[in-house]
Amino acid sequence: MTIHEPATLATDLLLAGLGGGLAWRLRRQVTPENRAAIWWCGALLAMAVSALVGGLYHGFAPNFHAVVDGLWWRLVLALICGMGLTMAVSLVHEIAPAGRWWMGVVGAKFLLSLSAVMVWPDFRVAMADYGLAMLAWVAAALVLRRKWSAWMLSGVGLSAVAGWVQQSGWGLTPGFNHNDAFHVIQALALVGFYRAGCSLGGGRRRLLDCCDHSQLSE
Repeated sequence: MTIHEPATLATDLLLAGLGGGLAWRLRRQVTPENRAAIWWCGALLAMAVSALVGGLYHGFAPNFHAVVDGLWWRLVLALICGMGLTMAVSLVHEIAPAGRWWMGVVGAKFLLSLSAVMVWPDFRVAMADYGLAMLAWVAAALVLRRKWSAWMLSGVGLSAVAGWVQQSGWGLTPGFNHNDAFHVIQALALVGFYRAGCSLGGGRRRLLDCCDHSQLSE
């Protein structure tokens, strides 16, 4: 079986490994009451799974029938929409834990985006859903100015740069294309998202492994 786009496959697998590792590390430290952080672990895990499935798609999907290729790609896009869902649910738990109405809005947005990518399997459609969730976090970070704000802004900023690189078609070499550059920058964004997750949960117990000594002493 031929491996297509080997650099894209490799960088996607590295991104998946990093996202999965950070999700596992964060999850080990959160308490059951910290729903915002638990859902944020889910967001990191969704990023990892989407990178894994996306990498395998780039590497192997061209070997299969067009029907399989189409279904596989829709699965990748659905997983990206899942990232937007978990990020949005985490935000609701962080700023409005009793906001059932907001949960309904988040769920409706996810179903709408999921339906859209099934009909129009375009990467930009899934990124729009994911991007709306990140914009909501940006607004919350700027207004609330909590301990996670700076790290969240850095993660979103790097994700925006990664998205611009991917859409611009910019790559270092023919063997390291715009998708590969996107994955490398997104890996840096994951670190910012992980660090932001360390401070989620409002007044609840802070995450021991993630927070520095100054945070623990406050």
